[in-house]
Amino acid sequence: MVRAIRLLTTVFISVILCHSAMAHSVTKEQMHDDGIVRLSKIEVYPQYRDEYIELAKEVGEISLLSEAGVLAMYAMAETDNLCLITILEIYSSQAAYSRHIESGHFKKYKRETLHMVKSLELCDQTPLNPRSEIANVINAD
Repeated sequence: MVRAIRLLTTVFISVILCHSAMAHSVTKEQMHDDGIVRLSKIEVYPQYRDEYIELAKEVGEISLLSEAGVLAMYAMAETDNLCLITILEIYSSQAAYSRHIESGHFKKYKRETLHMVKSLELCDQTPLNPRSEIANVINAD
């Protein structure tokens, strides 16, 4: 009985530590001169809206938690039309962006959402105040 309780306690602690480690992201890189700030403007077919939103949330969370060069991945929908989605993406460098689009989670997102997207416009931006930073984090539940 004591052995079973110790085993259950060990398993419980391991699960808690594992969950805690997953909730924290990697140490983020600093923005480089070749960093990317982009607004991805996406129109999704209405019948796929909910499924698309779930996939966008998933890739955003994984990217923020696992990629040091992904500084922001903030998805939002227009209030009056939830099929019009804008994602603020910030990458520390061109190399960070290249790593992101080669990642398994991004390729899965692209593969699974390709038929859902009616239009896509990538709008690169120039920050007006380079001293300004955005801290985009995923909060644990």
